[in-house]
Amino acid sequence: MRLKRLEKEDMIHWKGRDLYCYEQSKAYLLELKEEFPQVMQHLVGVIDGSHRNQGAFSFEGRTIPVEDCSRIGLIDWSKAVLVITSDYYREAYDIVLSHLDGRDLPDAIYYYASRETAVEEGYRERYKDSHLENLILFRSGPHASAYVKGMDFADNARALFEYMVAEQFNETYELVWLVKDPSDYRYIEEQYDNVSFLSFDWSVSDVLEERERYYRALCLAKYLFMTDAYGFARNARKDQIRVQLWHGCGFKTRVNFVRCEHRYEYTTVISQLYAKIHQDIYGLRKDQVLVTGYAKEDWLFHPKKGAWETLSVPAGDRYIFWLPTFRTAKTQLSQLNEYELQGQTGLPMVDTFERLGQLDQLLGELSIVLVIKLHPFQDRDRIGKVAMDHIVLLENETLVETDIQINQLLGLADGLISDYSSAAVDYMLLDKPIGFTLEDVEEYGQSRGFVFDNIRDWLPGKELFSYEDLCRFIREIGLGIDSSREKRQKLKTIMHDHGDDGSCRRIVEALHIEVSEKQARKARC
Repeated sequence: MRLKRLEKEDMIHWKGRDLYCYEQSKAYLLELKEEFPQVMQHLVGVIDGSHRNQGAFSFEGRTIPVEDCSRIGLIDWSKAVLVITSDYYREAYDIVLSHLDGRDLPDAIYYYASRETAVEEGYRERYKDSHLENLILFRSGPHASAYVKGMDFADNARALFEYMVAEQFNETYELVWLVKDPSDYRYIEEQYDNVSFLSFDWSVSDVLEERERYYRALCLAKYLFMTDAYGFARNARKDQIRVQLWHGCGFKTRVNFVRCEHRYEYTTVISQLYAKIHQDIYGLRKDQVLVTGYAKEDWLFHPKKGAWETLSVPAGDRYIFWLPTFRTAKTQLSQLNEYELQGQTGLPMVDTFERLGQLDQLLGELSIVLVIKLHPFQDRDRIGKVAMDHIVLLENETLVETDIQINQLLGLADGLISDYSSAAVDYMLLDKPIGFTLEDVEEYGQSRGFVFDNIRDWLPGKELFSYEDLCRFIREIGLGIDSSREKRQKLKTIMHDHGDDGSCRRIVEALHIEVSEKQARKARC
């Protein structure tokens, strides 16, 4: 049996056979139907290993059943055909084979090459014998279908890029970014040599020059760094090094387990504790996990000067940052919903406009400014209806316009309010008070889950279960009281192996990224 790309002539042999697709993807099915219109008359079901996809879904007026992988071993493959509809078709093929062990095998298992896959296969074939170039590729943010402005040039990938530019790595390497709109970053290209921005949409561009530039970078880069989305690098050569920098080491577990051992070569974490956790929840080998610290943690020690003024944050004696965790998604990300917070404001604890007004008054009495930054995917309209003097709602669009990253602001804060965000773990490095809003800890644990069994034992700060608890924590900061300092400092030694601004340097050193002798001499000087 072999893995074969689906071609039109293959369907000649399908007469009277049932068609099963492997992996539920409406986007793939739409492309498949467009290229092979007759395919729908054969489709009887989908097989998918993810429990989140199983059950059924509606497609083109039909209800398509979705079953788990055990179904593979029950099908009479002399009367059925399997087409893999997945970006990771080689991985899917191996999974299918494992469930066919000892059975009569079909002549072939097919995979459908989407437009992007088909184009990439052509370029991969062109470049397969070419030497890799001194080129480093960067990408941040989720998949292109979940694009949010600003997230494509942010996070750990951006922090590492800025370190490399500061250390003049661009004298040895061409540093290339994949973003949504390269024109947004022309000012960076003009500022630095050997730095360029390409659009990730160029992977299927009808403009030859754009497509050529995209695939040259993708196929010939020695290193590929990403924060979150890694599917673009799924067909990398064995001599290309892919590094998943990820968002952070936090408290929430992974929504859906997918083994990533073969999807990238390395990932970075902040400690040996999290190395084991990430091995388990991402399905990685021990040698794939680099305990370097996160690149963006370096920003904590060098906060953005004049940021409060730039963001029109009013003056105060102290500042508290509040980063509520993502709860309810926009429509295109509804699969990430855990549940919806009730109340007028959409905030935990401060759930009514009356309480919001009372909190604003308390902050004024203490000369504290509370800066609330909601997740980019959340609905931010409700809280913005209330006029406040000492509470600032920080919009994602504002941070994009001012080109400021969250970790560049955290260093300016005298305290942090969080819940289950990895930002709280980052903030531990500054040894300042942290409060955790936990009114929904049981519900959240059941809907999403945590990486620690006894989550409250692992929260390095004050536990807040009510609006009154929140107000008491704010009063403590106003009075200079740090009641959870002992617990925080104890957990810091366990959760962080490093406590400085050297994470980017350690990442580069761990990967043995070499620079020219000229550059090395400059660095030594």
